[in-house]
Amino acid sequence: MKKALIGYISIWVLTLLNSSIGYGQNSLICNTKITAVNVFLNQAQVTRNGKIVLDAGLHQVVFEKFSPLLVQGSIEVKASTGIEILAVSTQKDFLNNTEKPLLIRVLEDSLLVVNELLVEIKSDKDALAWQKELLIANKSIGGANLGVKAEELEDILDIYQKKLHDFKLANTQLNRQERKLIEEKSKIERQLKEYNEGTLAMSNQVIVQVKVNSANPEAQFDIRYLVGGVSWQPFYDIRVADTKSPVQFLLKASIQQQTGENWNNIKLKLATNDPLAGGTTPVLIPSVLYFVQAEAFKLNQRKLEMYAAPSAMPMQDGNSAEMNAIAQQNFLNLEFDVLGTNSIPSDNKSHFVELNRFSLEAVYGLACVPKLNTEVFVTANVQSNELISQLNGEANIYLNGTFTGKTYLSQQTSDSLLVTLGKDNRIVVKREKVKEMCSKSLFGSNKKDASTIEITLTNSSSEPIELDVKDQIPLSSNQEILVKLVDAGGAIYTVESGMLNWLVSIPAKQSRKLRFAFEISYPSGKVITGY
Repeated sequence: MKKALIGYISIWVLTLLNSSIGYGQNSLICNTKITAVNVFLNQAQVTRNGKIVLDAGLHQVVFEKFSPLLVQGSIEVKASTGIEILAVSTQKDFLNNTEKPLLIRVLEDSLLVVNELLVEIKSDKDALAWQKELLIANKSIGGANLGVKAEELEDILDIYQKKLHDFKLANTQLNRQERKLIEEKSKIERQLKEYNEGTLAMSNQVIVQVKVNSANPEAQFDIRYLVGGVSWQPFYDIRVADTKSPVQFLLKASIQQQTGENWNNIKLKLATNDPLAGGTTPVLIPSVLYFVQAEAFKLNQRKLEMYAAPSAMPMQDGNSAEMNAIAQQNFLNLEFDVLGTNSIPSDNKSHFVELNRFSLEAVYGLACVPKLNTEVFVTANVQSNELISQLNGEANIYLNGTFTGKTYLSQQTSDSLLVTLGKDNRIVVKREKVKEMCSKSLFGSNKKDASTIEITLTNSSSEPIELDVKDQIPLSSNQEILVKLVDAGGAIYTVESGMLNWLVSIPAKQSRKLRFAFEISYPSGKVITGY
């Protein structure tokens, strides 16, 4: 009776829902396929196509299984000639249970089996513990006044010992099985979590009210809408065969999406703008000057300098280019129309699409900053082009086919790009203070620190090498602290920054020494920072 009543109620609810959805019109389901996606920085515009048979008259066409991250108000519907669109709306279909992929169903079934086995093991362990307690609780032998022969006592003790040993072995075995099952459960749960990311219930429906003037056996509908849960970032590979070849740049797009919709064999377009970004003209507000404490001002200035983001660079066109996408510069953004078709599943993982390949002539060099790092780095200076100036991104660097590290290409004020390619181990660098030429002295109320720094450069290769070496002397932030460069050691000295720069030629299998000296004077009763 109870089951019959529940079935009756379910049928009544479904009938009521269907009648309320229909609004007295013919409600028809139209299946659609995603054919194109235009990916913006934080959203995507999805295009679906579908066909359906429509008779003349009023109809309600229902399009199912849309992403729950669909942006309301962004839906555009286009129909075949002779079909008039009267209204477009959306609704949730909570009664539609989207079938899960086979792999997820297998994992869920495996997890269920593992959990059942863990329950059984727990029951077995509880039973063993109960038996052991029962055995120990009944260890009284022969009663209070009855004696037990030695032979009988020995037999009873053997039985107890064997039973307790059996309990121990059984419990150890159950613990071992439990650990393996817990480990297996953890693996399944991690795998299931990974596959479930981006797998959402496709409960959104788009409802289109139409008026059909004459019967159409192949009524075409095109639906476009914005969806969240999508992003893309430019990514580069920088490849250098040797220091006599141009630098090869490979521009890729790293695309992530967790819309719930799998994009299979779709036409892909990438754009650098945000369609939902506000377009309001900024308004100036009065700028007010006020006094601040000097130290607080300096601290804020240092913070600003520390966290200021470096900018990318514009680059000249290279000698050769291979286009995997047609790039178009519009008034508001840069677009890439990717050639061919691509598939991007809804798994919230990075999927790479190649956009462009180009090569740029480079001036190669070797650079070292011994104060911070005694290793020598291979650098390439190239003229920047439009792509790199507009698309800032992380880059993998490959030198002679070997991955040497990562860098970040970002906009800068200069028209050239300096890329560090890797380390050159042929040169050994040593930086140290010359003790006999360093001193501390006291003149009246002032202290004077004199320092001499020596940099030794050893070329272990069989060919001469030219090396760009940079070092520095400290700068004063207070008029009571005086810094004087005593000997630049042949370096080019920049007063504003305290930088010393040498361009050194080192013959094969030989060494060169660089020296510079400076003095610092300050009040004897005060302490200065390290340098």
